[in-house]
Amino acid sequence: MNQQILAEKKKTVEELTELIKGSHSTVVVSYSGLAVSEVNKLRSDLKKVGCRLSVQKNTLMRKACDADGLSQLDSCFTGQNGIVTSKEEGQGLGVLKSFKDAHKEFTIKGGIIDGTYCDEQTLNSLASVGSKENAISIFLSTLQSPLVLFALTLKAVGEKAN
Repeated sequence: MNQQILAEKKKTVEELTELIKGSHSTVVVSYSGLAVSEVNKLRSDLKKVGCRLSVQKNTLMRKACDADGLSQLDSCFTGQNGIVTSKEEGQGLGVLKSFKDAHKEFTIKGGIIDGTYCDEQTLNSLASVGSKENAISIFLSTLQSPLVLFALTLKAVGEKAN
């Protein structure tokens, strides 16, 4: 193989490796059957929420993932694939889920979120929770709910006694 081609491939793997290392979540998606305009729309939507869709040959993406210790994703690299990376855990999952709902050909194959492998079903569940801030607000409202009910009950008892 030509040395120039090998050098270009090596550079591409290094760039992908750096992109993956700087990310808290890496999700492998399949865009087979989608038009270029649809993939560009997905890229645009992901960019709005701080994510990036990278498309390279499967062998190059696999090598970049393996270099960063994400070998669990190796089985995902069959067909036409892309890697969605984000700086924050789970960022962009909502965009991927809504895009998947609108385009039946699109699939979320699997991903690594902050070092933990997640299959398609787990990623869809996480997407329904939403952003990190949304998850925190759901958690806090769950904690707050019994206290509010207790306070309302005490208020009602106090009003009834008067």
